[in-house]
Amino acid sequence: MERQRSDNGRRNRQPKAKDSSQCRIQRASSLPPIARAPPPPANELKLAAIAINLNVRLRSADMALTMQERAIRRARALVDANQDKNKRPNPTQLAMCLKKEFDALYGPAWHCVVGKSFGSFVTHASGGFLYFSVDKLCFLLFKTEVQPVVKPPTLPRLKINNA
Repeated sequence: MERQRSDNGRRNRQPKAKDSSQCRIQRASSLPPIARAPPPPANELKLAAIAINLNVRLRSADMALTMQERAIRRARALVDANQDKNKRPNPTQLAMCLKKEFDALYGPAWHCVVGKSFGSFVTHASGGFLYFSVDKLCFLLFKTEVQPVVKPPTLPRLKINNA
């Protein structure tokens, strides 16, 4: 069958005649089974239930589930404690408290950013990143690599005579 060219140079297909002998209906038994994703592990479901219960929205994570749970529970408690004073929570204080807790529990070099509107582009240690929101505040918690600083050997001072 040859295709005809239209005025704009594109090919137009000629409509095919329907032939009932070519139409075959596949039976349901001959279709491949529907691929379904495996259900999430119980720990992930537990974390999701905790997040819903605390009105927390997890946005991105590369962190152990127990650490995520600790972070969202602590952040929720900090926000609630600051709202009891009938004033807006101070994002700097929230960030400082969360950072100090993670530094004490999981080692140094944790960083925390809290606010309603901020941009970020960070490099984090593997297994040390969490971005979530509590009410209208967003929390970015991440860990960086710490390398010990080695003092270079001191050089002997040269004595210079001014004579």
